[in-house]
Amino acid sequence: MSLGETIIVLLLLISVNAFLALAELSIASAKRIKLNQMLDAGDSRAGVVLKLKDNPNHFLGIVQIGLNVVGILAGVFGESSFTLRFSTAFAAIGLPDGVLRESLAVVLSVSVIAAVFLLFGDLLPKRLAIYAPEPIACTLAPILRRLQRPFAPFLWFFGKVVDTILKFFNIHSKREEDVTTDDIYAMVEAGAHSGAVDRDEHHLIRNVLELSERAITSAMTPRQDIVSIDVSDDAETIKTVLANEPKARFVITDGDIDHAIGYIDAADLLARAMNQEPIKLQREQLQAFGMKPVLLMPDTITVLNCLERFREAGEDIALVANEYAVVVGLMTMNDVMASIMGRIVEEVAREKSIIKMKDRENAWLIDGLAHISDVKSLFDWDELPMEENYQTISGFLMLLLKKWPQKADSVIWQNVKFVVVDTEGSRIDQVMATIEAKQD
Repeated sequence: MSLGETIIVLLLLISVNAFLALAELSIASAKRIKLNQMLDAGDSRAGVVLKLKDNPNHFLGIVQIGLNVVGILAGVFGESSFTLRFSTAFAAIGLPDGVLRESLAVVLSVSVIAAVFLLFGDLLPKRLAIYAPEPIACTLAPILRRLQRPFAPFLWFFGKVVDTILKFFNIHSKREEDVTTDDIYAMVEAGAHSGAVDRDEHHLIRNVLELSERAITSAMTPRQDIVSIDVSDDAETIKTVLANEPKARFVITDGDIDHAIGYIDAADLLARAMNQEPIKLQREQLQAFGMKPVLLMPDTITVLNCLERFREAGEDIALVANEYAVVVGLMTMNDVMASIMGRIVEEVAREKSIIKMKDRENAWLIDGLAHISDVKSLFDWDELPMEENYQTISGFLMLLLKKWPQKADSVIWQNVKFVVVDTEGSRIDQVMATIEAKQD
């Protein structure tokens, strides 16, 4: 065979090798989510790729048969032809006939053929397959499917052997491609870094996904901040509450917040006040005032659970109570929306609860009700002790101090010093956090 004919055969073999390598990696790398989207859009080729992915023994078998045949043919047509020519070239430069000349000719011939096959038949097509797996897989899968038909009995037999071996060693033969929350987090993070997802969209998606993990106690209005009207309050007291507390609704109590009997829309009370009607609540006339029953939710549920309860009940306000039926807070739909939107409104997801001190290096002033997840993000902490038992930095400090924190109390955790700056009643109002210099 002439040199030209040998080169043409090798180019054909390289093309076949490139096709098989391209098909193998593109089909294996193609994501089911994107393939299903393409199938829904009317691209029937995506269905062929999905069938091949469901039964990888068939397409891997035909690829390996093809690669092995190509390798054998390349050796038959290429090695002998190039070895002879390299040996002739070595003789022309004076290298004596013998084992050394023949060995050098074989090594050089094999090296040249292997290098060309590796570059153009393997590396280059695989790089292309990684770059755009789904479109390439859809283009090549129908061709590969037709090539399988003549070898179907062999592929079936070897597939069964492989399945039996994998089953014997208790190895799953199918790849799990379920998309988890962590996968979505990673995709959103990657999209934010690449610019495909802007900062606000990034925070919004993360906040929505966190609703199923965020405790209701981290989003509710704390008990001490609940504004209520008692059935024993006189008209002047109610007017003062209406004037000083611009709320849409007010919880109605009978003695204290643990004995809530419903809620009233502020608009109903204001309408009565403007019409010169009596606004003092009468127990026997609460329904006439427009009072509605208030939902009661446990403090152990998540914000997402709360949202589901709101939807089922057709309400958007609820009291949150602990296992002893003591009210610990008030939850409204506005609080749910604040959990989703709040981090978009403020810079870098802090909602002004964490403020960098301008006059001190590595120091922050933190609101006592700052969510512990924000504190973890600030100091790049992965886990905290007994994290399931608290939602705010106040709860975290109580755990570390093993007492109710008071003004000037301090504690160090992971090289960060926390100092209670101020308290409001029994609640921590502000905390100073400072990164301590590491000791040698």
